[in-house]
Amino acid sequence: MRGARVIGVLGLCVALLTGATACSPKGDRGMSQQQEKSNLDLQRESALIFREDWPNVEKIRFKREGGRPGLGASWSVNAVATVDGTDYEVIIGPSIQGSAGGGGLPPAAPTPHTPVPLTVIYSDGTSEVFG
Repeated sequence: MRGARVIGVLGLCVALLTGATACSPKGDRGMSQQQEKSNLDLQRESALIFREDWPNVEKIRFKREGGRPGLGASWSVNAVATVDGTDYEVIIGPSIQGSAGGGGLPPAAPTPHTPVPLTVIYSDGTSEVFG
């Protein structure tokens, strides 16, 4: 599981670097026509997937709207995840979870662990609580 995360983070770094240097008339807000989910739907889905690996996450605050950095990269977004009282800068999406800012990912939750209530604060300022 840890190896897959490292590979995912490395892939994200390559995609972000490539996307930052690629030319696109739509920029990172241009979603393909195949992408039918709204930005907030993708944030909600990303938060719940993040919670599967870290059931002790208490809060996820999305810092901006998400997007695709280019060249077929997966949708992702910057967020702050609070796990056991500590904030972690993360980049998450439905198919990616990585660290942003060099702080690393949260430590794994003790097993078995019952999920704690999760507050999700979306990029538009609205929020939702999952039990």
